[in-house]
Amino acid sequence: MKKITQALLTILIIGLVYLAVFWSGFGPDEKRIEITNEYIINDHWNYKYNNAIQIDKMILLDKDLDVFSNVFIKNAHYWDFDKSLTKDDSFTCSYWGIKSTKEGKVFFNKNNGWNWTVNGTEQPISGKLENSKWYKFSKLLMNTKFYTYVFVDSVGQTHMYNVNKANW
Repeated sequence: MKKITQALLTILIIGLVYLAVFWSGFGPDEKRIEITNEYIINDHWNYKYNNAIQIDKMILLDKDLDVFSNVFIKNAHYWDFDKSLTKDDSFTCSYWGIKSTKEGKVFFNKNNGWNWTVNGTEQPISGKLENSKWYKFSKLLMNTKFYTYVFVDSVGQTHMYNVNKANW
């Protein structure tokens, strides 16, 4: 009987700690950032702050940065993207002031009801992300040191890698 009581008490304490952590906001963040070659969903955007996006096409400098290679797969979380990629001046796209989106998505290849700034020119459509290219997404969070690097493979599938340099 004593062992059963101790086991139940242990389960109760673990359960209470679990609830306290998740209900207090210290648990995992449920917000997501999803990027395809046609759109982005960013649950961090809201109606008051942080309604911005910047997309830069990148040039590959490091042949080891191959999302399908074993070298990269083993080290993806620790990869120094700044040494492997550099900005390609042929494509820079940004927007600040997103007030509403269609179905919670911001489309690259459809009109969202506002203009992008693409290479210094305002236009309603930025265009799909190109296959076999790298992109750097920034200004997605209030944290100005957070970036998402996206590789669009040969069939249009995206591979996302988040980097938070706030702790570096």
